[in-house]
Amino acid sequence: MQRQDYANPLCAQVRSLTELVDEQVKRCFDQEKLESVLSVAEIYDIRNIYITGAGDSLAAAGAAADALESFTGVFNCKAVDTMEFSRFTPAAHLGIGEPNSPLVIGISVSGGTARIAEILEKANQIGAISLALTNKVPSRISGIAKKTFHVDTPHMDKDFPGLRSYFASLIGLIALGCRIGHVRNVLPPTAPEEFQTAIRHYVHSFEPVMDQIEEQMFELAQTWKDLELFNFVGSGPQLYSALFGLMKFYECTGRVSNYDDAEDWCHIDYHLKHPEKIGTVIFADKHSPYFKRTQETVQAAVGIKRPTLVIANTDASAFEPGAVVCQIPDTPQGFEWLMPIMDYVPVTFLAAYCAVLGGRRFFNEFDARSLERTGDGTFFNRDIMTTGSSKVEIHI
Repeated sequence: MQRQDYANPLCAQVRSLTELVDEQVKRCFDQEKLESVLSVAEIYDIRNIYITGAGDSLAAAGAAADALESFTGVFNCKAVDTMEFSRFTPAAHLGIGEPNSPLVIGISVSGGTARIAEILEKANQIGAISLALTNKVPSRISGIAKKTFHVDTPHMDKDFPGLRSYFASLIGLIALGCRIGHVRNVLPPTAPEEFQTAIRHYVHSFEPVMDQIEEQMFELAQTWKDLELFNFVGSGPQLYSALFGLMKFYECTGRVSNYDDAEDWCHIDYHLKHPEKIGTVIFADKHSPYFKRTQETVQAAVGIKRPTLVIANTDASAFEPGAVVCQIPDTPQGFEWLMPIMDYVPVTFLAAYCAVLGGRRFFNEFDARSLERTGDGTFFNRDIMTTGSSKVEIHI
């Protein structure tokens, strides 16, 4: 069985990241662009940051939030669920009282998500800084937000399910955070250049191992393609890498999946029946205070005979024999928080190959190799699919 015979657009997107990174970093860290988005005065006003998005964009918000809190100097930077923020969080709980605070970042690559439009409108009404992070300008949300950050990702044909867009959202959030921390003197004057160098170095470090990672996932997909249940486990920022992996499996294969952190997995997910039928993907960062607990989670998963894949920045000797370990490059020293911008690479390859080998359609509608529509259109019926047309309601 030759991997080349199962080529598909999602795997092409993954491979493109090492080519994309230089231009994407250049566009997101453009000093003139960053200065036009937030002025020095506005940056000093910010006390709290809320980041939100739907689908992949929520995963990007969660993956970046802790890092931004550490280097922006704000009291709090939090990833929030869209409906929780828009309908169930009153203004009094959002740090209102200071001018231009909080900063509310709504991520929508397409620029048309109804819930993000609602959140940005609510931010406007409570006196916050509303900022749209998007790849489409002009767009619905850029017309609502007081500020717009255009990530301006270079076009690639057949670029779905989304992957380059997720990568770009992460780079955009990091660039905004670096700008805030730099202005507020939390970061040194050299930070913008150091951040860009670290990102480029980390992503380019995948070049010599990308083919090996893809081949390993292609081989694993041959044994996982018929599994119907999947479980994704990550802790800290990697919880959102687990969420992103789950989303790719939904989009690529339509199979039942869930995600959790390592601690809760050991209490709850561990008890699922028929463990031999549950593909389990565990993200492990050797620098994380969660690492020992993650090792225990791997041991437990293997012990109950779960098919287990570990994605880690260390080798297989760190984990219970019996798990498949995909070792990815480590982050540059001092930039350990960069791991979520690339740790989803193996699981995305796996999702794509499980789809093409298993005869599944992307989004239940598109041939997984050509992306030509082969479904009946039910899942893209605009009377049913309401992410863009859902009614906007403002709850202050």
